[in-house]
Amino acid sequence: MDPSRFIEAIDRQLARRKVELSTLLLMVKDENPDPSRLNCLARSAVVLTYAHWEGFVKQGSSEYVKHVNDAKIKVSELKLPFQAAHVSSAFKRAKESEKAQYLGSLLEEIDRRRGEVFSISPEKCVDTESNLSSRVFFEIVKGIGLDVLPLYEMRRAFIDQRLVLARNGVAHGQLLSFDALDVEDRIKGTLKLIDAYADQLKDAAVKRYFMK
Repeated sequence: MDPSRFIEAIDRQLARRKVELSTLLLMVKDENPDPSRLNCLARSAVVLTYAHWEGFVKQGSSEYVKHVNDAKIKVSELKLPFQAAHVSSAFKRAKESEKAQYLGSLLEEIDRRRGEVFSISPEKCVDTESNLSSRVFFEIVKGIGLDVLPLYEMRRAFIDQRLVLARNGVAHGQLLSFDALDVEDRIKGTLKLIDAYADQLKDAAVKRYFMK
């Protein structure tokens, strides 16, 4: 399947997010800021920066699953995380009984369903939970059959502390303060992460890394 539509969808949403984050950065870096105005802008920027982090990972990953759906591939030909997502309802029913006869019928169902054409709701693979921490992000990446890149590992503390923890503090009413340099670091760090993830998703679509 031609991945051009998927790539265009990723590029469009990435461009919109970059425009808003860049605008925020320009506003915060005003040469002669009023302290109270700067503090308000900086706090808002912290929340919006996290929003674009979670939003891009969730929407980009979901678009990737939709792209795999559109490829109309047999489940057994895909990587194991996609196979597991497709037959996940059978795994859930397996908890209901330990009888060999019942489990045997479930195994037959799994074998049958692995011969179907892959089609799932993206939510089966993409769940940002209440916060897109590094742990949750890594689970999403692995859940769509991709590798956790060294950059993601290196930015684990940035994700958990400078994105998630700071956003939660502001969103839950803590009177935290941030300066322009602090906001610039968060925005640039986030742009680096979502750029890398966008490239990884597009590369995976072009090279069909979803295949077994």
